[in-house]
Amino acid sequence: MVNARTYPLWRDLAMSEDLPKEALKTVIDALCTPARGPHGFDRRDEEWREKALKAAMPALLARTTAKRLRGWLLLHADQPMLASLAAAGTVTTADLPAILGTYRPWAGLIAGLARHPAQVEAAIALLPRLAGVELEQVIRDWDPDRYTRRNEDEPASPVPQALFDAVLEASLTPLAAFLLHPQCEEGWEALSSCSEDWSLELDGHAGWAMLARCPERWAELVAHPTLGAAVQHLLLDQAEACAL
Repeated sequence: MVNARTYPLWRDLAMSEDLPKEALKTVIDALCTPARGPHGFDRRDEEWREKALKAAMPALLARTTAKRLRGWLLLHADQPMLASLAAAGTVTTADLPAILGTYRPWAGLIAGLARHPAQVEAAIALLPRLAGVELEQVIRDWDPDRYTRRNEDEPASPVPQALFDAVLEASLTPLAAFLLHPQCEEGWEALSSCSEDWSLELDGHAGWAMLARCPERWAELVAHPTLGAAVQHLLLDQAEACAL
């Protein structure tokens, strides 16, 4: 019988290395099926079920290859867990159809996928689906332990150069498009989310936040054929802000 008392047992069974492959479906069914008591929905049992499933999720996904069962498990994972599992390599780009059926892409998922070299290209392909304010978060939140990392800890893996360049370009493109065509034209919305009055607040602007991370490339970027004007604009605005 599946109830609040037995959910810890199902959790321990799911996390056991001795669990036969043939039993995976039964365990997943038990942990993913909403709890019901004698009189219908049971909130207490449901809380126990959710806790047990969350604890068992990494072990279950690591062992489950069947598309339907993985999809069912992923449906019950929240965004922080999915991002963590992607960083660990347990969730991969093959799981994206199931994940994106519930969530739109977010910075943590893209960063998690991009930690694995074979998935960087697929992670970059998700960038256009982020809101402009989310782009820089992919790089800013790359090291989730940046505030707690000690000197003796292993350093965080470096951001893949291709990912950094893609985020930099995506962050600069709206301003570059605005400077090239300051008047709204047909199809403008597809090119840029900039407002007609580009009064930049540099502290919160993704373009400047990304530029500030690579000062050694400013000369190269100012000469860029499409992004150069945006780079120059941001650098001049920042110089003016510092002078004031």
